[in-house]
Amino acid sequence: MSSMICIGIGDARHDTSIAAFIDGEFKYRKSERHLGIKHHQADDEWYQSVLKDWGIEEKDIFRKVYTDKGKKTLLGKVRKPYHGEEYLIEQGGICIDHHTAHVYSTLSDAKQHAVFDGLGSGGRKGRWTGLTKTPKRQRRLRNLSIGKYLTYVGHAMGFTGMEVDYPGKVMGLQAYGTPNLNLARQITEDNILDLCGEWMRRGVDSKDPKFQDFVATVHKACELIQLDFFEEFDRTEKIACSGGVMLNTVINTELRKKYDLYIPPHVYDGGLSIGALRYAVGYDFDIPNFPYVQDDYAPEEVTDETIEKAAELLAQGKIVGWYQGHGEVGPRALGNRSILMSPMVKDGKDILNSRVKRREWWRPFGASVIKERALDYFDIGESPYMLYNGRVKVSGLDPITHVDGTCRHQTVTYDSNPAFYKLLSAFEKKTGCPVLLNTSLNIGGKPIASTPETSLVPGLDTLFIGNLVNTYT
Repeated sequence: MSSMICIGIGDARHDTSIAAFIDGEFKYRKSERHLGIKHHQADDEWYQSVLKDWGIEEKDIFRKVYTDKGKKTLLGKVRKPYHGEEYLIEQGGICIDHHTAHVYSTLSDAKQHAVFDGLGSGGRKGRWTGLTKTPKRQRRLRNLSIGKYLTYVGHAMGFTGMEVDYPGKVMGLQAYGTPNLNLARQITEDNILDLCGEWMRRGVDSKDPKFQDFVATVHKACELIQLDFFEEFDRTEKIACSGGVMLNTVINTELRKKYDLYIPPHVYDGGLSIGALRYAVGYDFDIPNFPYVQDDYAPEEVTDETIEKAAELLAQGKIVGWYQGHGEVGPRALGNRSILMSPMVKDGKDILNSRVKRREWWRPFGASVIKERALDYFDIGESPYMLYNGRVKVSGLDPITHVDGTCRHQTVTYDSNPAFYKLLSAFEKKTGCPVLLNTSLNIGGKPIASTPETSLVPGLDTLFIGNLVNTYT
């Protein structure tokens, strides 16, 4: 048996995943969805269990590539790898640098690559040129960590849980404030802690306009840092981007105005295994059915009759769980592991929050739209992975319209997801609207569903698992 296996463990703290080619078949599994623990850091026991599930023995493995920063990994202590170099590890296989794996993970032939890591390696960022197969680091910044800046704000707000989630929450609140541009330009690694500490000592109220202005100011500082960094790139060439910071849809949207960006859905550490696999294989490859490649339970293919049932319930304003095919790679629900709702329901955001999601009041919900109709509703017509904020052009869509008039939306084509496209089309026939509110099929603190059991989210009206219809009473 000729197979290629690699594992990416990020910064050895969270979002472990494994990707493999087995007899030419691509496999991907993220430990958090497999074990039901959000941002899970796997151990060797999990690694061995995946090999067993996939019918692999160590002797069958042709090449293994791991990614870490020289800390304790699944295999114990290894030498700290330098960028672009590989190191043999005692247990077999090689180890490559965390950020180099990010570059490879884009699966892009772009000549320019940008890595903006969130918290890993102190929030390092870097610029690479050359083809991905032979990346060459051109610039590296150790400080000015966007991820850390926004994490400090999260601490000031009293957030608990894993720090990796803080920046996304802060991103939602910043839209309520007005940034102080002068202060934003003065924010540095040296003063950000003091600025946030002042608010911690005062006690923070998320509805305080002055605090909202502060949050907007810190976020603006992060935007300016990233815009400045990108000034070194050739605007006539595509830039492949990776790293957790590239999940920031507000900043991505500003960058998009100036640059030709490619941002895959797995930009965060959960995609490192894909980069490591590409390094192991030694050539570019396509992933069939991308991005719906989680190695999880996939129900039978949904029928047109079931799709019609779901569309009718959505047209009635019901909250619908939608579990179809294999799960999406990356942290965003893209129509296979989704909670769906009509975007025209009055107070729909509050209803969904109170009954199901229980998220902070300021956090917006995303949406999905038929690509051909996207420009009728948003000012961005191409956003397949929910990585940009489009300005909402139609009134009456309050549940998906953030306070700044934008929405993080996904554009859906028939080729990318036939079942979800059919559902959006059926909903449009009933309501005239080709848009659905789309949020992840989970509750706070839990990973996106990967089994029928984990998809039983309380508060839904109806859950569709393939053609199985579970109506809540």
